[in-house]
Amino acid sequence: MKINKILTLVGASVLLLGACNTEKKEQATTTRPEAILKTPWTDKVDAENVLPEYPRPILERKDWMNLNGYWQVDTTKVDTPKFGEDLSGKILVPFAVESYLSGIMASTENLLYRKVVNLPKDWDGKNIILNFEGVDFDAKVYVNGKEVGEHKGAFDGFSFDITKFLKAGASQEIMVKVFDPSNDGLQPVGKQVKKPEGIFYTSTTGIWKTVWLEPVSKTHISDFKLTPHIDDESFTFSSEVADAAKNTTVEIRVLDGESEVATQSVKPGEEATIKIANPKLWSPESPFLYNLKITVKNGEEVADEFNSYIAMRKISLGKDEGKTKLFLNNKPYFQVGVLDQGYWPDGLMTPATEDAYIWDIKTMKDMGFNLLRKHAKTESQRWYYLCDKMGMLVWQDMPQAYPARNFLEKQTQADKDEFEKELKNMVDELYNYQSIVMWVVFNEGWGQYDTERLTKWVKDMDPDRIVSNASGWTDHNVGDIIDMHNYPGPDCYPVEENRATVLGEFGGLGLPLKGHLWQESNWGYKSMADTTEFRKSYTELWDNVWKMKKEKYASAVVYTQVSDVEGEVNGLVTYDREVTKIPVSYLHDLHTDNMVSIPHISSEHQIFLKDLKVTITNRKGEDIYYTLDGSQPTTSSQKYTKPIIITEDATVTAVSIKNGKSSIATSASYKKVSEFMASEKPLSAKLNEGVNYKLYEGAWDKLPNFNDLTPVKDGVTQELNIEKLRNDEYEYGLVFSGYLKAPEDGIYTFQVASDDGSKLFLNGKEVVTYDGIHGMNAITQEIPLSKGYHKLKLEFFQNKGGSGLEIFMKTPSGHQEKLGKGVLFKN
Repeated sequence: MKINKILTLVGASVLLLGACNTEKKEQATTTRPEAILKTPWTDKVDAENVLPEYPRPILERKDWMNLNGYWQVDTTKVDTPKFGEDLSGKILVPFAVESYLSGIMASTENLLYRKVVNLPKDWDGKNIILNFEGVDFDAKVYVNGKEVGEHKGAFDGFSFDITKFLKAGASQEIMVKVFDPSNDGLQPVGKQVKKPEGIFYTSTTGIWKTVWLEPVSKTHISDFKLTPHIDDESFTFSSEVADAAKNTTVEIRVLDGESEVATQSVKPGEEATIKIANPKLWSPESPFLYNLKITVKNGEEVADEFNSYIAMRKISLGKDEGKTKLFLNNKPYFQVGVLDQGYWPDGLMTPATEDAYIWDIKTMKDMGFNLLRKHAKTESQRWYYLCDKMGMLVWQDMPQAYPARNFLEKQTQADKDEFEKELKNMVDELYNYQSIVMWVVFNEGWGQYDTERLTKWVKDMDPDRIVSNASGWTDHNVGDIIDMHNYPGPDCYPVEENRATVLGEFGGLGLPLKGHLWQESNWGYKSMADTTEFRKSYTELWDNVWKMKKEKYASAVVYTQVSDVEGEVNGLVTYDREVTKIPVSYLHDLHTDNMVSIPHISSEHQIFLKDLKVTITNRKGEDIYYTLDGSQPTTSSQKYTKPIIITEDATVTAVSIKNGKSSIATSASYKKVSEFMASEKPLSAKLNEGVNYKLYEGAWDKLPNFNDLTPVKDGVTQELNIEKLRNDEYEYGLVFSGYLKAPEDGIYTFQVASDDGSKLFLNGKEVVTYDGIHGMNAITQEIPLSKGYHKLKLEFFQNKGGSGLEIFMKTPSGHQEKLGKGVLFKN
């Protein structure tokens, strides 16, 4: 883990650190912007004591100076800073300029910061380290008019030894110049964009994590690693010590509370193996931490000392009933997770106070989750410490580059170098936080390249953790897991001999709550009408999760998501953290499978000609009661003992009941049809394989009336491959037209999956609609078709983000195939 990356590079952007002098505070005061949405912690921010906790808890030194608070700032482009002069504005660090808490709440690519600090007298003779935990994106630092160095990277911290730049006296001027192209560049940005919409959010520019100074002796630890090995009842410690002498030693004391359980000394650069007899193992249920006291000595003289800690835990793959599973501490451990995007309406990527962090983690744990997938960003090291301390597993994503059009063609070697530098720094910086059990290299193919090489590289860097090559749809058959995204789901890929199967994203049920919205226009992967529908749908999802876990040997699931974020309303809590959409106690029982299981109603079809057999099952074998008219069943209703035969339209509603407790009710409606949809005689006696298509360019949030538009391209295609048919345009529409061949009379099942909107017409009738902006998901519809040819039209549009279009047809005899050659025809 890199503690002090002492950078000497000189480059383009500069971050100017400066506090307003007391006599200038009034001058710098501007009208405070109005908050779009606040959290319970917004108004608890103390400008004189912002995020006061020590920012690097895995290496906590006694002496330090928090530089958070007001800095002077210039939001215009400044080519050459003017040193020794006040800047015109002020900003509250470490909140990004776009955030409400910064006091500015405006967008800019350029920032100049200035802060004048007074160093304590007892720091004389020490080396002074200036630490930045996070600056987005390109920062150049000056001290007392001299350039110290430059750092590029939004998500990794950096440090400078500024000793030689200090001047006589206590007062020192620090300035930082920042340039951030946001998603106009190809550097890692995570979810932030200049024009937020859909799954992308407001940019974070400038300092967005804590800045601090610390004094150290010339001889001090600059880097160290802790690796637990529970099978050997030990952990290893290795360190790098700056300016080490021949008589330099590093002493490690291990404490259980106040009791010392082990101690060992080692030379700098050597690895120590420290035994702990009968170690207390860390888990979400028992998050025990051993305290460490690290002392660096030159002979008998103490040169450096700090507090640390270690969690004794092991994450691995193992076999359970012959199937590959994720293990924790050598036992199968099902990871019940939630996607954590880490955004706040007041501070954007930065919480107002640490209590906000604590509330999120505690609330999710109280809900029964044991895993947070930190999605497309990194957090302050305080957050990982809290996960260690409170007991929460973490999957850590590498923040991705924005998935711009023709990304791979535009990506340069410099872009790859930047990504890989930040990836390595992330692993190094966070290595010692044992709550992290998985590194996720790529998400859904966004900015994905050299997947096999990079996955192996991360595994070589950290062989003791699980590595995912890609969470989502772009698996490259490497790494420790295979990960599906399925909305709403749930579903997962088959478990493999050497890889566990997980569901990395699912759910995304959207419920907007008035008075708690960032904006009026909002969306979810599946929209809910009210809290009643939300609770019912959510409960059904999780009953299916437990069924999937058993039947498909899944090792983990990750629900989308912790909170609403800007226009997304997929959260279990609102964006302002004011409302929990389902009671916490209910969710805890649901996420720990401590509820009466839900009846599953099934039949061969949803429509029928004469009669239909309907079966009802549940996972735990509780008694099932049902009605056929849609009314709520009770113990006085018909008890299910054998399959039901229905001959007329019916709505089967069922509940499971045990010990007086009832599950939610589930329903399925069945419709009797009198005839098949007649086939249409084609205009030509001879048909050719394929369908006609027309390509349109434009940006829409729902399907337009294509009849009013002029296509930019048309032709014939044998398959519904949207990537082969589109131009370079990122936003476009397609209309396919022709005939579909039905090989027999009967009931056909069509499954239409699209990202974004789609509509399927047969014989001029709209039969499947999945319109709007959404992720890749499927809608299923049954249609009674006569044998022969049926006129087909398919409309589709693609907005920003992911894309996809697939249509499967299942015949009455059970054969299923993707629409394409042999099924689609044209005159």
